[in-house]
Amino acid sequence: MKRHLYLLMLTILVVVMSELQVAGMMPDIALDLGVTTGQVGFLVSLYALGMAIGGPLLAFAFRHAPPKRALLLVVAAYAVLEVLVPMVHEYWWVALVRVLTGCLAGAAFGLSVTFGVRLAPTPERIGEAVSIVLGGIMVGTVIGLPMSHFIAGRWGWQSSFYVLGAAALLLLVVSALALPHREAATSGDAARDLRNLKSPRLWSRYLVSLSTIGAAYASFSYFTPLLEQTTGLSKDVTTGILLAYGACSFIGNLVVGRFADRHAVGVLRFGHALLFVALGVLALFGEVPPVAVLMVLVVGLAGVTMNPALVTRVAEVGGTGNLVSTVHTAVITMGVTLGTAISAVTIGLFGDDPAVAMWTGAAFAVLAALALAAQSGRAAADGAEAERGRPVQA
Repeated sequence: MKRHLYLLMLTILVVVMSELQVAGMMPDIALDLGVTTGQVGFLVSLYALGMAIGGPLLAFAFRHAPPKRALLLVVAAYAVLEVLVPMVHEYWWVALVRVLTGCLAGAAFGLSVTFGVRLAPTPERIGEAVSIVLGGIMVGTVIGLPMSHFIAGRWGWQSSFYVLGAAALLLLVVSALALPHREAATSGDAARDLRNLKSPRLWSRYLVSLSTIGAAYASFSYFTPLLEQTTGLSKDVTTGILLAYGACSFIGNLVVGRFADRHAVGVLRFGHALLFVALGVLALFGEVPPVAVLMVLVVGLAGVTMNPALVTRVAEVGGTGNLVSTVHTAVITMGVTLGTAISAVTIGLFGDDPAVAMWTGAAFAVLAALALAAQSGRAAADGAEAERGRPVQA
């Protein structure tokens, strides 16, 4: 079972690396296409937009397809578009291809998570299975940007797209041979999946996911300027710390996966508190190197690592259907975008100080904790009503 989950993890790893690769070679792409660096940065936003909007649409289109077939079709199309990018020499054509690639990446996320859930040996081990699949986010985040920067500096920015396209094609072949077959969702299952999306309880849990991931990325996106400008560390030391951050995220993800199935709420409460404290300390004492380094690693342990617990709570009320999972992926992507964007605004408003981004992340963590507390209070009230024999409102 685990080797199949690691194949799904590699699928997510490849699409995460594709999302980040443009950020690692902006000057090269801008020079070659004759546009500004800001316009190239817009390609990253377009990719995220494709994931958030196109991913659920593709999930809806594949709702009656067997998961293996759907995933293989998405990976095949993704590989073709990834290789196509460097062959196009007009900015707006590149932008269009990146939007389409983002759509496929969003679908690949949702399909991989859904497939991982169906590969879990028992319902009680869904969180553990999902934590392995989502490990691709941690690894891809760590190596995606530096790898693209390295490749672009030696063989040109086009080579990065060819490498990832070839990796996707190799993954396609291996997945076709190794992944087990699972039956397509029945018409009833697909209809239930769509109906679950109308549940206010599901969207309230989506809100916890959005604000939790928003907290992590509102701060993580500005770790480099914080460590180099405020803490005064060198670029090489900062790179090493960010690699350690990624390692902590990978370890934390696996640990959370162990507890997510039975203690999802407790894991999230602890994670939100730890995230708030770590970001507050970073904002106040970022100029002290040992403190800054320690708190960055704590954020690595308690930030995006909460994903398995978030997935488990969504599955409790929305099921494990492809559409619910893909919309959840879109919500998480919006959390990344929203957290980063709001930090950019707050930093601009308060003196271009990276510490402001840490406070912004802490505010997101408070929002997530409050939303979780409201849901837990509602669940407790419903339980009390049920014990007294009164009807509970859906």
